[in-house]
Amino acid sequence: MNEWIDLSVRIDQNTNVYPGDEKLEVRKTKNLTADGYNLNQLNLNMHIGTHIDFRSHVSAKDDEINFNDFMGKANVIKPRVIDNIVSTQDLAEKYLKQKYQEKIIILNLNHGYKFNSKSYFDQPLFEPNLFSFLKENNILILAADIPSFNYINESNLRMHRELLKAGMYLIENLTNLDELSNHVYFIALPLNINSIEASMVRAIAKNL
Repeated sequence: MNEWIDLSVRIDQNTNVYPGDEKLEVRKTKNLTADGYNLNQLNLNMHIGTHIDFRSHVSAKDDEINFNDFMGKANVIKPRVIDNIVSTQDLAEKYLKQKYQEKIIILNLNHGYKFNSKSYFDQPLFEPNLFSFLKENNILILAADIPSFNYINESNLRMHRELLKAGMYLIENLTNLDELSNHVYFIALPLNINSIEASMVRAIAKNL
């Protein structure tokens, strides 16, 4: 039986967050000596670490979240990245050449090893024509080893707005993607909390 591979980054109070966001804070509110048990309180935003962005991240409308959407077979693609730009044509060709075309795409952009460094936020960018390809192929989830999905020279979170409003989900800050084959079973379950615009996840995969 193939082993599950952990695709989630490990975080702590020293983990770099997306510029402008607040860092994770952990405060111990109960301890063994005084209370007989330990209890920690966390202050964090849902975009730290490996997480899913929902439509409500860029829209006033809350999502109807179905956890079944976040598990299933996925295609793993390593597209060409030239001058820090992901080639839509190469991505599309590699997707269509695979034996099965799944509704979850995991992009290995060879960027995850930079996690928790300043250079991590100089992530590969995408061509705007990627949206048409994803929509035409009914892609439900786009995931990658980057802190954010952005088009070249975009403004106002255009890529997020286009993909999320079209019913897609974005999963950011993956790791260990070099351990994956090009066809995997993928799970990344969001937390069961109402009215949040994103959710931290424990993402795992098994090679098929």
